[in-house]
Amino acid sequence: MQELIFCLDSGTTSVKAAAFSMDGRLLAISEQPNQALRRNGQRVEQDMELTRSQAWATLAACAEQVAGRGRPLGLIVTGQGEGLWPIDSSGQPLRAATTWLDGRASGLVADPQLRDALASVAALTSSRPTAASPAMQLLWFQRNEPETYQRMGHALRAKEWLFHGLTRELVSEPSTSMLAWGNWRTQTLDASIPQLLGLRDMSTRLPDVFRTPETSRPLCQEAASATGLPVGLPVLMGPSDVQATALGLGVGALDTVKRASIFGTSAVHVGHFDAAQQVPDDRPAGAMLQASVREGGYFCVFPGLNGTTIFQHLQDVAGIPKDGSGPAPSAVLLHPFFESGGERAPITDLNAKGALLGVNAQTTHAEIAWAARESLAFNARMCHDTMGAFGGVLAFGGGLANDGDFGHLLGSVMGHDIWRPASAHAGLFGIALIAASTLSGQPIGVTAQRWFADAGQQIAAPSDPFAEYVQRKYGLYRDTVALMSPVWKEMQQLQALAAQLSPKA
Repeated sequence: MQELIFCLDSGTTSVKAAAFSMDGRLLAISEQPNQALRRNGQRVEQDMELTRSQAWATLAACAEQVAGRGRPLGLIVTGQGEGLWPIDSSGQPLRAATTWLDGRASGLVADPQLRDALASVAALTSSRPTAASPAMQLLWFQRNEPETYQRMGHALRAKEWLFHGLTRELVSEPSTSMLAWGNWRTQTLDASIPQLLGLRDMSTRLPDVFRTPETSRPLCQEAASATGLPVGLPVLMGPSDVQATALGLGVGALDTVKRASIFGTSAVHVGHFDAAQQVPDDRPAGAMLQASVREGGYFCVFPGLNGTTIFQHLQDVAGIPKDGSGPAPSAVLLHPFFESGGERAPITDLNAKGALLGVNAQTTHAEIAWAARESLAFNARMCHDTMGAFGGVLAFGGGLANDGDFGHLLGSVMGHDIWRPASAHAGLFGIALIAASTLSGQPIGVTAQRWFADAGQQIAAPSDPFAEYVQRKYGLYRDTVALMSPVWKEMQQLQALAAQLSPKA
């Protein structure tokens, strides 16, 4: 009887569970929209009990699909990365979770009195704290709801809360813990971080940190009954959802794939480094470093805020069909910084604004739609240029990976071959790969060679007139972003003045 790997990914939009064979075949998948999320202005919270029960139900639906088709070998868990999921001293939810989308701590991030402390934290963790960080959310509670802060037994993330429900154990792993609480070089928790931020009594509120292979804990009776999985099944804590997706695209798993671009709702660009000394020092403030599941390695993550949402924004603002109509080269330049939070990568600027340059009376919707696609490819090039040169190919995924015209464009912009893996559901595939490697005792590279088995499409870098046009336009895009950057702050202030002049609703 074949052995099965189960995966759970509790994301912001949906909850997914999947079952894979030990040779990498997807055998079953179950998915539900996240029903636990609650929005109220800046307050974006999530019901912790409902999150857990929905995760159990999704796992149970997946397990039912493969009942009798194999023997469960293990379960691995990942989920939305930042945010604060608080429990009391008895392990029960203290209140609703504060998700990574919650904006209440944004004022603290911009507080001049915390500027030096935040810079010191960023130097240790590799990531400047934002309103999404559990550290800043804890500071908000300490200042605004001190009773809640005082009653908090442990400060968890989503996947740590789910792992606790599955095993009754409090466990974390480096890829997410170090972003808030640890030294990225030593991969150990650093007590100076809560001290710098003025957070009291934090030493006992954080779960112990283990590398993923060391997190294995047995599935408890309650969770087994709810999911249909056997009591005692080994449960592993997976890395962040970003790292899981990168691994599912081959980055850090295959020796020939060292970096990837993922074009989803946001655009995330990732490079894998084999040692800390290889990581570039010249990174945007919004970049993050995560310890790789491969011993000694690191993922450098450039998490752009602006991704495929640009197409919806253009449709809403200018009536431009979001599906586009294929290549339409022109002199039109589009800066895709339409999100209210500005941009984090390739540049980090809360005030970044979108722009449309080079239009005239003959400019068509098709040209603007294509310029938007070009802008996403150009941002990818800027991110990867900052990370440095890699050998091998660039893997790409996300919704735009299914657009053949965009693949040709990306290859032209990058100036080298790119690779589109055949694996569906890259995040689930990635954590399943980790679990299979861990439970079999094989190095992840050995398991990956078998799982990928050359499945995918390699797109050669074009050497035609189109490539020359793209390279010249990329240079112009990069230069105009640099020119616009100094005026974004003034534009932000102007917008505030304009709001005061607008008629009251």
